Amino acid sequence: MAEPAALGEADPVTVREYGTRYLRITVRHHGGTAFSWLRAPGPAHSRPQRLPAAAVEAALRRAGNAGGDPVDGRPGARLALGEWAGGPAPDGAERQGVLYRVQGAVSVARLLPSGDSTAGRLAVRALADVGRTLRRLHREPWDFPERTPHPGLGRLRAWAAGEEAAPGAVRLRALARARLGPSLWARLADWSESANEPAGGSGAVLLHGAPSTGWLVPSAAGGRAALLTGEEVTGGDPALDVGWILGELHELRAAAARGLGAAGQGPPVDYPAAAHALLSGYTGGTGTAALPPGTERAATLRLAVHMRDFASFVGWHEDLRRYCDLLAETLAEDGAPALRWGTAPGSVSSW
Repeated sequence: MAEPAALGEADPVTVREYGTRYLRITVRHHGGTAFSWLRAPGPAHSRPQRLPAAAVEAALRRAGNAGGDPVDGRPGARLALGEWAGGPAPDGAERQGVLYRVQGAVSVARLLPSGDSTAGRLAVRALADVGRTLRRLHREPWDFPERTPHPGLGRLRAWAAGEEAAPGAVRLRALARARLGPSLWARLADWSESANEPAGGSGAVLLHGAPSTGWLVPSAAGGRAALLTGEEVTGGDPALDVGWILGELHELRAAAARGLGAAGQGPPVDYPAAAHALLSGYTGGTGTAALPPGTERAATLRLAVHMRDFASFVGWHEDLRRYCDLLAETLAEDGAPALRWGTAPGSVSSW
């Protein structure tokens, strides 16, 4: 898993700054194809940022250094491991954030909905590559003494239990309980409690913890896409990782169809092509039947986590009422809508 060259000595140029009350992201250009992404905690970031222990980092590097995919020979996305900004901080000192060195300034989260055909193809290829990489990652067993709780599930459980005090999150919880009703609300709580235990008694595997289009950065030089990796790494059920991205794509597709948020106001996007690319990369083109059991539930939980995070870290928006309806519909069908993407176009080698 070769890292990009060291960042240049010249003063970097800030090309993008964005974020929420949870995290602030600053993207800087260091010349040529060298970029850095700084993820710094915001005022609502209640737990310290962390990086994986040395043994876990070694396992991540093994997964990232694996050879080409046995189906089509493609190497997959690179796992871009973070480092502390400014170097290691003295004990007790506040960190400046986590820095990632990559070869691009724009994530798939911005490329995919842009409406530009070239950007769309780049995004779809990156999703296929990240599917390949997650499949390799999930071959690594979690053979480490401590397993950090899954951060996203932890936030969801706290919110569902009424432990979240942000006004938007409190309002969303009351609305979601009313829209879902007792049965579906109990289903959401049950799924969030059991989600990280692998099905069938199989052992926990190495997880990215929060793979998403916003963490996936294609290379501006035409090389491998990079998946920012480290802060959320844990062990558990592989369904959580692949379901996390599928749930995001399911949400975007539904938002576009219903006219919600940026997805509903932008140009048409082929979200099924994006989902099929991810699925083909992860399963080798064998379809949803080859996904880990519980992937559809994990995708549903990802939708719920994003709703909760938006309400807490951004604030209340009236669109959240319709997102509650989407969550209810997905829960009522045991998450099945998140796996319905129609017939896959082309073949895995085309992505």
